[in-house]
This record gives sequence, structure tokens and C-alpha cells, in this order.
Amino acid sequence: MAGKSRVVKQLSILEKLTLTTKKPQIIINPNKYHSLKLTFQAKNYNGHMGARKFWHEYLPTLKFYNPKFNINLTRVKNENRAVDVPCILELLNKEGNPLETIDMRNKMSEDIMDEFLKKIDHEIIPEDKLISFNKTT
Repeated sequence: MAGKSRVVKQLSILEKLTLTTKKPQIIINPNKYHSLKLTFQAKNYNGHMGARKFWHEYLPTLKFYNPKFNINLTRVKNENRAVDVPCILELLNKEGNPLETIDMRNKMSEDIMDEFLKKIDHEIIPEDKLISFNKTT
């Protein structure tokens, strides 16, 4: 018995990216913010797992709806658990100066997204403007 076709799998991924991940379905004010900078460890220890999950779960949708918004990611390879590595999210202006900073250490990805939404100037995309790849629509 054959599995799902590649096209069906890709449509499912696109649907999750554009329609079912609700919180990052926003338009960021491009006049105020130029980019987002994330810094965290490549490994999960020292309270960095929420940052990694935030990056994986929310940023693809955020980038999809804000294609000109730059997202810079620095994953630090650190094998020594005693060494402290920053776990921060920074919202930057056009000059590269931080306007807002969020400490992501020991926070769940959903809590990071909630704090991000409280700090950033944005508009929620109306339901009828969301992009769907569902073959029934």
C-alpha cells in the first residue's frame, strides 16, 4: 500500500504554515521594525528548548506573511553546559539597533510568542485574507 503522495504532503505542510498556526498570522509594521534577531544554543539544555521550538513552530508562518521582514538566527554550538549562552530575541530597526528584547530562557514557545505579540506593533490578518492551499476552497 502506497503512502501519501509528495504533493499531498507538501499541501499539508503549506496549510499548517499559512492557515493553522494562528498566533503568527500578523503583519508587522514595516516602518518601525526591520528585522528579528534570535540567539540561542543549538542544543536544548540550559533553558533553550522553548527558543528552538519558537523558531521552528512560529517563525515560518511569521516569515510567510512578512516576506520582507528579515529574520536572523544565531545558533551557538556549545558542548560545555557550564558556559552561559544568551537566549534572546531582539526586534531591530533599520539601523540594526534593538527596539525590544525578550529573554527566552526557560520559557515555552507559546509564552515567547505571547510576549512577542505584546511588544511588537502589528495587525492581525483577517480570516478572509489568510491564504489556504486546501483543495476544497
